[in-house]
Amino acid sequence: MITTIQLTPQDTLPSLLARLQSAAGDRVLFVLPPGLALSAVDLHALRREAAASERGLALVTSDAGLRATADRMGISTFRSQARGERARWRRLRPERSRLAVPVGPAQAAPPARPGLFARRSPSGFRPLAFLRSFVRRSSPWWTNLLLSLCLLLLLGGMVLALAAVVPAAEVTLVPAAEPIRVTVALKAVQDSGLDTQAGILPATAMRVQVTGEATLPTTGRRHEPSAKAAGKVVIINRTARLLTVPSGTILSTATGDNVRFSVTEQQQVEPNGRTTLSVEAVLPGPTSNVRAGTITRVEGPLSLSAVVTNDAPTSGGGSAEVGVVTEEDQARLQSQLFEDLKQKALEQLREKLDPGTFLAPESVSYLAMSPTFTPFVGDVSPDLFLSMSVQAEGLSVDARAGDQLVLSRLQATMPPGSRLISDTVHFIPGAIVVEDPTTVSFSMTAEGTLLQGLDTREVRRTVLGMLPDQAVAALTQRFALAESPQVHLGPDWLPLIVPTKMPILPWRIRVQVDWDAAAEIARG
Repeated sequence: MITTIQLTPQDTLPSLLARLQSAAGDRVLFVLPPGLALSAVDLHALRREAAASERGLALVTSDAGLRATADRMGISTFRSQARGERARWRRLRPERSRLAVPVGPAQAAPPARPGLFARRSPSGFRPLAFLRSFVRRSSPWWTNLLLSLCLLLLLGGMVLALAAVVPAAEVTLVPAAEPIRVTVALKAVQDSGLDTQAGILPATAMRVQVTGEATLPTTGRRHEPSAKAAGKVVIINRTARLLTVPSGTILSTATGDNVRFSVTEQQQVEPNGRTTLSVEAVLPGPTSNVRAGTITRVEGPLSLSAVVTNDAPTSGGGSAEVGVVTEEDQARLQSQLFEDLKQKALEQLREKLDPGTFLAPESVSYLAMSPTFTPFVGDVSPDLFLSMSVQAEGLSVDARAGDQLVLSRLQATMPPGSRLISDTVHFIPGAIVVEDPTTVSFSMTAEGTLLQGLDTREVRRTVLGMLPDQAVAALTQRFALAESPQVHLGPDWLPLIVPTKMPILPWRIRVQVDWDAAAEIARG
C-alpha cells in the first residue's frame, strides 16, 4: 500500500525521518513543494532509513538536480503524484558493509608454484593423464553417422522454425463511419460558475438604451374653417374734416354672431363724404359670408367719426376636411416605433457580445421610456410625431463553455477505440425557455461523424493461417469497414521464402488502421 505524504517548505530532515518511520504503508511517496530542497546527505539518510525499515521510497519533485541525485542513489523520482502512485518503483537494497583492510607490517608473499602445464612441479607430479586427453584418436563409424543424423535433424528443425516465424503479413483496414448525436439539457444562470455535472453555464446581464423618433399621418377627420370671406363696404365720414381709414381697421356685424372684418387698404374720406373699401374676414369659415347691410359697426377710435355698411354680401368663406390626431394614431405610432427600437436595441446588444458568447433573444426584456407626442389628441395636424426611448436587458451565455460541455458528453458516449472527426462536429441550440429574469434553460445538440474502432488483437486472431482471399472475406464479414482490406505477405527481405498463407503466430501480423483515408471517405 502506498502512503502519500504532502511536504511543506518548513519540513526538515528529522521531520521527514519521523514521518517515514510512522508511515502505515509499505511504500512511502514524498511530494516535495518547490521551496523544499534536499541535499545528498538528506537523501542518503532517507534511503538508509527506508532500507532498514524495508519500505519503498519515492519522491515527487520538478527539481532536475534533485531528481539526478536521487537517481544515483537508487531512489525513484516522478514529476507528478499520479505517475508516482501508478508506476513501478526501484527496490532499495541494504548497503553492503565495507570491511576495512587491517593495516600491518608488510609480509613477503611466497612465489607462485609451477602451474599445471609447467615442465616440472616441485612435488614431482606430472599430469600425464591430462596430456593424453589431447591425443587424437579415430572414432567409430557409427558415431559419425549418429552425429550426422543429429545435425540433419537440427537443421530441419531450424528450417521449420524459420518457416513458422519468418513469414509476416501486413493488414491495412479502413474503418467505416457512422453518425453520432447527443442532446444535453443546459441552464444559464446569471453570475454563476461552470458546473459540468449539473449542466449550468455562466451568464452575464447586458443592458442598452436607444432613442428614436417617428412620424405618422393622422387618420382623424373633421371640417374646419379654411377660407376667409371678402367683400366691399362703404365708409361714410360724419365729420367736417378729412378722415383717414388705416389698413387693419376692424369692422363687424351687429346682429347674430359678430363677424369681424379687417380693412385691407388705407384710404382717406373727404369731410362728410364716403368711399368704398375692400375688407376680409378676420376668421375663416362659412360664417364669414354675411348678407348685405349687416356690416354696420366700426370698432376702435373711428367708431364716432364714421359709419359703415355693405351694399353686397361677402363671399368666399368656407371650410375643408382636415386631419385630426386620435388616440388610435398615438397607439399605432408608439407600437411601430417600439418595435423599431426593440430591433435596434437587440442589434446593439449583439454588437456588445464578447467572443465565444451568444445572446438569448427570449431573455431580453424591453421597457418603453418617456414617449412624447406632438401634437396632442384632438389637435388638427396632418402628421403625428413621437419621440421615445427603449431600454433592453438580456443574458449573455458562454457558448464556448456550452460547446465544450456538450462535446465532452458526446465523447463520453463514444465506443472504446473509436475516433471522432473533429471538423464534422457542429452544435445545434434548442428552444430557450426563460425560467426567471436571471435563468434561462435550453437544450444543445452535438452531431458529428464517428469512425468505428477496430480491435487489432481480434483482427490477428481472425486471419491466423488463412489464405489472403479468405482473410479478406473474413475481415469484411467480421468488421465494419469502408473499403476492402489490403493484405500484404512478407517479409520482402527474404526472397527465397514466398509465403502463401497468413502467419500462424499473431505477433507476425501487423495491423494498420488508415484513419486518414476513413475520414476522407466519411467527409464524402
